Amino acid sequence: MKNKAEIINRIIQEVGAISYLEIGYGNGANFNLITNGAQKIAVDPEPTGKPGTNVVKSTSDAFFALNTQSEVNFDVVFIDGLHHADQVRKDIINALKCNAKAIILHDTIPPTEAHQIVPRKQLSWTGDVWRSVVGFKQSYPDVKLETYRADYGLSVIYPESKKVKKHFENKEMTYDEFKANEVELLNIID
Repeated sequence: MKNKAEIINRIIQEVGAISYLEIGYGNGANFNLITNGAQKIAVDPEPTGKPGTNVVKSTSDAFFALNTQSEVNFDVVFIDGLHHADQVRKDIINALKCNAKAIILHDTIPPTEAHQIVPRKQLSWTGDVWRSVVGFKQSYPDVKLETYRADYGLSVIYPESKKVKKHFENKEMTYDEFKANEVELLNIID
């Protein structure tokens, strides 16, 4: 099984990306492994370690508010910031406004119900990111979506630029309903 950085680098190459945005820099562990030629920017309100000049200290909402006004585009957007479905939904919508060719979401396959409870109650945590992915897919069933089992789930949305700009809602379902149907709902590939 490949790790998330390997998958992201492959997707950057596949879509011919020249720009990459990472939401949720953290300590830069993933960001520093993105080496496939795209110009990189990361956004995090509280980055740790020694972030370089291509790390913007900001919330994703504030970053997108500033950059969508100036019509900045990103070919690939990796969403790994605040793992609350409402915020992830906003990040997906904002990535669509930036004409992303691929939107990658981390932590979409929580292994237990406790992993996805919001607010966070344990160290190992995915949040309820899955709700936004399922809600998006149910609103846009014809848009290509695939999910890798790597690192608690890595879902990739390949929007057709200009066609998918509408609002969508997070899917209301129980964790048990989700787990019983996760392969179909997320189009999990091995």
